[in-house]
Amino acid sequence: MNYPLLYDSATFDLTAADGIDVAGSDYPDALSDPESEFIKALENPSGSSPLFEILPAKGRVSILISDMTRGASSNRILSYLLRYLDEKGAGPDRVEIFLAMGMHRVHSREEIEDLFGRETLNRYKIHEHDARDRDSLVDVGTTPAGTRCFFNAAVVDSSLIIGIGNVSFHYFAGFGGSRKLILPGIAGEETIISNHRLSLMEDPGEGLVTDCRPGEIEKNPVHRDMVAGARLLRSPVFILNTIFDHKGGLVFINGGDMVESHRYAASWYMDRFSIRIERPYRAVIASAGGRPYDINLLQSHKAIRYASLAVDDGGLLLMAAACPDGIGSDSYSGAFSMGRERVPELVSGEYTLNSQTAMSTHDLTGRISVYLRSMIDDKEISRFGFCPWKTDYDRYLLEGIDPSDILLIKNAASFLPVISYQQ
Repeated sequence: MNYPLLYDSATFDLTAADGIDVAGSDYPDALSDPESEFIKALENPSGSSPLFEILPAKGRVSILISDMTRGASSNRILSYLLRYLDEKGAGPDRVEIFLAMGMHRVHSREEIEDLFGRETLNRYKIHEHDARDRDSLVDVGTTPAGTRCFFNAAVVDSSLIIGIGNVSFHYFAGFGGSRKLILPGIAGEETIISNHRLSLMEDPGEGLVTDCRPGEIEKNPVHRDMVAGARLLRSPVFILNTIFDHKGGLVFINGGDMVESHRYAASWYMDRFSIRIERPYRAVIASAGGRPYDINLLQSHKAIRYASLAVDDGGLLLMAAACPDGIGSDSYSGAFSMGRERVPELVSGEYTLNSQTAMSTHDLTGRISVYLRSMIDDKEISRFGFCPWKTDYDRYLLEGIDPSDILLIKNAASFLPVISYQQ
């Protein structure tokens, strides 16, 4: 039987035996009237006064929006928001938009146009946050965990901050969105590294902290530190939490306080985007979900991590993740400069920005065999402990495995396998 799998901006057909389990494609129905649901989110928020009540009569309104690696679907919500603010007296002369980049790469002009559209580009000031530009940062204080928080000075100086964040699983922060728009979104490099370091054991070479895992926020030290850092901002913060399907349709939106509204959105997501399984499988075949989820190996790792949770120890994972932009991180690549076996030693010696991604990769490739279909050179892939997935490899790798022991996950970046006996 043929199964189309997303790969970059296209698909390829996988031929697999009848009788395999298929998951990761059952999205909630898109909202029939997204703009009216958007208005409800503004006027009936969780843990906050309605937006029109906290909108200041003067001063800058800063809108924070995720970069392209989180998808471009938020552009429609942004257009609703800009129109709403304009009608309430906060037009282009007062509103500025900030791409909450964290440490991600800058966008090309074409990518910016795809994200915002020409009308928004022509009417509004749009900034890409630069975590390494120290002159653009200001110290707002230190969290209880010891993270010294340097944030974008222009955002800090705002009279109101509005964030549009896409809620999804995150492999060490639990869930994306909300507080992540601030930390790491508009934070300085030093702040981001300090926060992300909390994801690893005291000796980083021992791996990730148990509670730094997808779907967990209440006991997650990284999440807690992100919230504590974001709370240091003096200006009011109003968050819009959005969830989209694979076609860009809005399936959920709420708004309000960065913790209360996000907690509800995360619970809603967990209920609908979990793949409930009774046991791990001997083999899992998965797609990261296409662009932008497989734009590079750093981003694709998240889908690999999630899909690996459905694979039994010693089992097999076949992952389609194009990675047209290559590895995506010098620090991630650098951790594998001496090969997979030396990663714990290098990470223990010096923590860098993506050391947790390196340790996650090291751990999962030690537990299972991962074959990666990508645009990255075979030798480069091998450094990370992956095997290249070449044409027809799936045929003989899956030979002899009962179809009932094979799971296909069509959108592994969006769906999380959860084994029922662990609940």
